[in-house]
Amino acid sequence: MQAFLARLGRNRKPADSENDAYYTAGQLALIKARFRHKTSGMVAGCILATFILLGFFASFFAPVDPTIRGADAEYRRGAPQLVYFWDENGFSWRPFTYTYSKEKKQLDLKALAGGDLNALDALTSSGALSSSSQNKFTEDRQQRRYLQFFVKGWEYSLIDLSVAGLNLDLRWDRHLFGVEQGQIHLMGTDEDGKDVLSRTLHAIWITVSIAIVALIVKLFTSLLVGGVSGYFGGRIDSVLMSITEAVRVIPSIPVYLACAVALSQMDLTSVQRYFAIAVLIGALDFATLGRRLRTHILMERNQDYVLAAQLCGSSSSRIIWRHLIPSFTSYIIVDTLINFPYVILAETSLSFLGLGLTEPVNSLGVLLQKAQDPDIQQNMIWQFFPVVVFVALIMAFVFVGDALRDAADPYAEKK
Repeated sequence: MQAFLARLGRNRKPADSENDAYYTAGQLALIKARFRHKTSGMVAGCILATFILLGFFASFFAPVDPTIRGADAEYRRGAPQLVYFWDENGFSWRPFTYTYSKEKKQLDLKALAGGDLNALDALTSSGALSSSSQNKFTEDRQQRRYLQFFVKGWEYSLIDLSVAGLNLDLRWDRHLFGVEQGQIHLMGTDEDGKDVLSRTLHAIWITVSIAIVALIVKLFTSLLVGGVSGYFGGRIDSVLMSITEAVRVIPSIPVYLACAVALSQMDLTSVQRYFAIAVLIGALDFATLGRRLRTHILMERNQDYVLAAQLCGSSSSRIIWRHLIPSFTSYIIVDTLINFPYVILAETSLSFLGLGLTEPVNSLGVLLQKAQDPDIQQNMIWQFFPVVVFVALIMAFVFVGDALRDAADPYAEKK
């Protein structure tokens, strides 16, 4: 008999083992397998992972200190500096850029004092009297500045756990790239001389981290309200659902604006304001997930495994958190990821209106607020780079969330 079973195992087709692996796999494993077949989701996931990686290690990837300490006073309102491998002087295996110097325009003071209209028209047309003349620079093509990698620059915290009460603050002074002399500005500088690329990289992590904190607050509130309301029912369900409906009916934007104005009247530091906005966004966005979880638990609380847990002496909190909520895990994961872009939009909208984070904090909302300046739109178009990054980040979250939603649906048609 054992020999027959051994021969049967050897003659078994690989397809049978694959079918067994499919039917014995867990729910998360099935979602992961379906997600891998979504090309758009995989591409968007790679882009999203790249953005998060760049944001988390922004100080390493940024060539210039994004704060006012790293501002280049000699290159204010400067255009992006291009990187070359060859020019009229020949080819170079090492990438390089040039040295830039500000143009100096001579004003005819006598003509201005005499009121010569022709001279005034000439100066105006040449840009000598306009604000855009501040970003006129010439490049010295005879003086190359070669790019170097893993250069030494300003010191920053690689891992800082002092906020959590631990005396662990790992500091480093190495950066991915830089130049031999001075600074390099691949995406130009703003009116203060701060590097746009470095500010954008740091803004990505600030915005994403706010969304993470907000979603953690939202998730905890939704699970608490939905779990308690669905399991106990009765008056508790009526009271909690009345509060949930009241929060859900009130438009979110006026509430955000009112709370943001209240926060602006308080004397808060940048870190305190950061956490206050994150908690505010998360606390006002729990209603939808809480109601859906409550509906799910209302249907599941009468199942046999819940009755078995009650007969074994399990407490109500253990039944809710260890048995009922895990049965809703796939939807919770999908809903959380899909809501990422909406939370990012909420923070960005508040900062864009000047009611969220403000200068000198680096967030995408702060940088988008600066981009609405007419002077920037006409003379410093490179400051729209954060807008491009913001749109790409939101679209990456949308595509990943859409693919994950389809992967979590067991009744989705196979294409």
